[in-house]
Amino acid sequence: MKVILVRHAETEWNLSRIIQGHSDSPITPRGMRETSALLAALLESAYPIACIYSSPLGRARQMGLSLAKGLHCPLIIEPSLKEQAFGRFEGLASAQLTRSHPDDVNALFMHDANYCPPEGETLAQATQRIMDFFCHLQIANQHQTVCVVSHGQVSQGVLAQLKEGVIDNFSRYAQPNASYSVLEWVDGKCTNLQWGMATHLMKLAR
Repeated sequence: MKVILVRHAETEWNLSRIIQGHSDSPITPRGMRETSALLAALLESAYPIACIYSSPLGRARQMGLSLAKGLHCPLIIEPSLKEQAFGRFEGLASAQLTRSHPDDVNALFMHDANYCPPEGETLAQATQRIMDFFCHLQIANQHQTVCVVSHGQVSQGVLAQLKEGVIDNFSRYAQPNASYSVLEWVDGKCTNLQWGMATHLMKLAR
């Protein structure tokens, strides 16, 4: 099984550096162009994508719909692909939170996958639900290529887990909006991983 793991396009809160989590904000005009550029890159690469799976959050679902239409394949909404829940930190500006809770911000976004924001979930928990989804996906799609549209923070956890076997260094795997990674499983084991693929975004104007 091959998985094309995609981060959603830029949103207004991404642009303003506001923490999203399970909250949502609209896609920006640049985000629309990012989606078109990603679709063009996937079509050029000629991946035989059989299905799109998307987080139900609006910013991911919108990209999922665009990719499904452009690639002429079905879209399935999958709740386990949501972003990590940031609880009471959602809707706060990153700069504001850094000033008021610097240790919490460093733990949450840089150092500690087991840190739980107030009324949220840990990155370890969020990563595990996606890893469980991948396990079920392999059973149903052993010889297929699928596209999975998810979110930035939780994708970092997944990539760290698959690349290193542990989640500790998740912050190494930060990637831009509308970038993608290619994951390949053989006999239940991830045998190949290319991450942070974003050359299709290089010519986009701000």
